[in-house]
Amino acid sequence: MEFGAFFILVLLLFVLAVLGGGVYLIAARLRHKQLASSDDSAEGPADGPHGPRPEHVEVESEQHTHFVGTR
Repeated sequence: MEFGAFFILVLLLFVLAVLGGGVYLIAARLRHKQLASSDDSAEGPADGPHGPRPEHVEVESEQHTHFVGTR
């Protein structure tokens, strides 16, 4: 009797682990598909749908950050 209860508990834990892993894999695949960049890469075009990207410059402090071509 005790062995049967232990076996059912182990079987239930196994089924829950498989279902949890399946849900995790589905969520990971959907998250990867949602976050995948289609054309926004470093090698992509500089002019996007929102205009050209500003050039980044090194700064000594964040308070004096400026971009080339602005003010």
